[in-house]
Amino acid sequence: MTQTPIPPDVSDDAVSAIAIPDYTIDTRPLCQGMPFVLTDAAHPRLVLKQGSHFLVMDQSALIPGCNTLGYGYYRYDTRHISQWDMTLNGASLSLLSSSVNEGYAGQFLYTNPHTDQTPQQKITIQREVVLGDLLWERLILQNFHAAPLDIEFKIFFGSDFADMFEVRGLNVEERGKRMLPVPGKNGRTLFLGYRGLDEALLETVIEFYGIQPDEITAEGEVTFRLTLPVHQTREIQICVSTRWDGQSPAPEVRKTGYLDARRVADERYREWCNRSTVIRTGHQLFDMAVERAFRDLYILRQPSPRGYGLSAGIPWYCALFGRDSAITAWQILPFLPDVARECIEVLGAYQGQEVDEYRAEAPGRIMHELRIGEMARTKQIPHSPYYGTIDATQLWLYVLSEYIEWSGDLEFASKMWTAAKAALQWIDDTLGENGYLIYKRESEKGLENQGWKDSGDSVMHTDGHLANPPIALCEVQGYLYAAWVGMARMATLLGHETVAEKLTKSAADLKERFQRDFWMEDENFLALALDGDNKQVGVISSNPGHCLFTGILDEEKANAVADRLMSNELQSGWGIRTLSKSTIAYNPMSYHNGSIWPHDNAIIAEGMRKIGRIADAHKIMLGLLEAAQFQPDFRLPELFCGFERNGAYRPIDYPVSCSPQAWAAGAIFQLLKTCVNFQPDACNNLLRVVEPNLPEWMDKFTVQGLRVGSAVVGLSFTNHNGRGACQVLNKSGKVRVVIES
Repeated sequence: MTQTPIPPDVSDDAVSAIAIPDYTIDTRPLCQGMPFVLTDAAHPRLVLKQGSHFLVMDQSALIPGCNTLGYGYYRYDTRHISQWDMTLNGASLSLLSSSVNEGYAGQFLYTNPHTDQTPQQKITIQREVVLGDLLWERLILQNFHAAPLDIEFKIFFGSDFADMFEVRGLNVEERGKRMLPVPGKNGRTLFLGYRGLDEALLETVIEFYGIQPDEITAEGEVTFRLTLPVHQTREIQICVSTRWDGQSPAPEVRKTGYLDARRVADERYREWCNRSTVIRTGHQLFDMAVERAFRDLYILRQPSPRGYGLSAGIPWYCALFGRDSAITAWQILPFLPDVARECIEVLGAYQGQEVDEYRAEAPGRIMHELRIGEMARTKQIPHSPYYGTIDATQLWLYVLSEYIEWSGDLEFASKMWTAAKAALQWIDDTLGENGYLIYKRESEKGLENQGWKDSGDSVMHTDGHLANPPIALCEVQGYLYAAWVGMARMATLLGHETVAEKLTKSAADLKERFQRDFWMEDENFLALALDGDNKQVGVISSNPGHCLFTGILDEEKANAVADRLMSNELQSGWGIRTLSKSTIAYNPMSYHNGSIWPHDNAIIAEGMRKIGRIADAHKIMLGLLEAAQFQPDFRLPELFCGFERNGAYRPIDYPVSCSPQAWAAGAIFQLLKTCVNFQPDACNNLLRVVEPNLPEWMDKFTVQGLRVGSAVVGLSFTNHNGRGACQVLNKSGKVRVVIES
């Protein structure tokens, strides 16, 4: 069986070789034979991520054994630690405070409960964790009692080495061989191991520095017996690394301790920020949301064997996704062009090359999802990668064309042209007899629905019964129109006039056909889709809102769609629902049938701006901002429930929403660019700013380091009595800024 090579992480150094111990197979049933079940209930989560690994902890910043809530330490779709718990004198610790603000580092302060040996709140345990090339933890124990204290401090480690799909509840008939924990011969190392069905040996190596443990058992129990002098501290450091057949994602990294690891992690973030634009609005809450979004996008960058892209979200979708990467790249393009380019390149690198029905691969098609865990490696799931998405290809083409408008990089455009032509050919080959991009599940383990609402129950008729495939979604055709128009411009820039003419004509024909076939005269609104019989799927949904930015609708129809979207049946007060509350299938607690998604709303807001309805865009923006203030660190979640606002104190959380989530973080940037209305033309050294208009609650907005081609611009936007103004603060390089009011 061919084994997927371990993906590299970006690192200047890389973990010194440690000999593989002699493992013994653990024949005990995992968690007393409990099946993998993901508890579908709201629960607090603390999350840290960097590169390929991430840590999901409970509200005490720990990982209880045999949990059904997804807690664990993961790398490349594998849970490398499924238990990480601590006790002091046999009692659980009491958390006093926690912070995971940096995204890649966390600080947690604990104290002791009362026991026979120790009065309560006499000891503090300061715990600091940082994810870089490795995971480092520093524990500082301090005694605030009037006398020295003898304590027994224990840490419990275990791992099920579960594939992320198992963690999410997909039980398999056969698993690999779990190994008993092995204490290292040096007395300061613990090994956890697993031999996969593909014979790959996966390991978690846990090393202790500073104070050496008094005992490490084959149960994964690590014990420190300490005497804490009055007001004195004792320090323990822990380094966690992972290996795959003896290889580490970061081989030969010098283990210089927590402080150095934290310094390096902070420096990397600062360097990344220095390559990004600087955004300030003077609105404290919005600036905090922007800072949070910057940090989230930084930690969501995801390495793969062929380059960096973006994870869709933590914890369930911490993997490279095509649609999510393309949409987020579009959202953030003016402010984080390097990240956008990374996404364009890596999706191009994974572009389909052959016909593979199981993975839904076809030449030219852009992938849906890449997984590297055991289930993908052994083909139990088709995600190596899986290509079952009907919109990632045209979204990729669209963001590529937008990137060229901002960068003017015709050398890059030429480099990507072969892949772009292959993507355009896949589209031509996939168009149905009705002239629309259609989808139908290719294999049993593929997705039933392949648009952004990819739940199995997300495309239904007004009477509630599910639409029969093949299905043509309305927004998919809108994305196609935008992609053809954008690629026609790029083809012209590259001198491919014949291709440009063909694409322009195809776009015009599609626009005419689309408005005829998808428009519901009795509803004065777009159908969600056409089913396999070319019958309109007539439910009222948010999907038509994605058509507004594309230009596929004439002005009258676009405004009719906008009116309905802003009506009470779709607009909850916090945001636009995915499905009208008048629909039989409406459920405000569902994933796609009545919930509110920030990225969905941000795309609609940009469309509102494109058709001249800036007040509606501002209303959407305010609703999301007010929703963000109730989230930890002002972070927009993947989605929240679609209940009416009606004076409600706060929006209702969706139980298992990902947070952070890429296109939710990108929504903040999309809303900002919607207000200022950039129209770049870097090939002609031009940036137009057309009728900038900030919401009334935002007095100003400044952006420094905005790149247009090789030039860099600083701009200031202000709001005076409802009228927007723009001023050029500085610029370097050849660019003309034209402000149209």
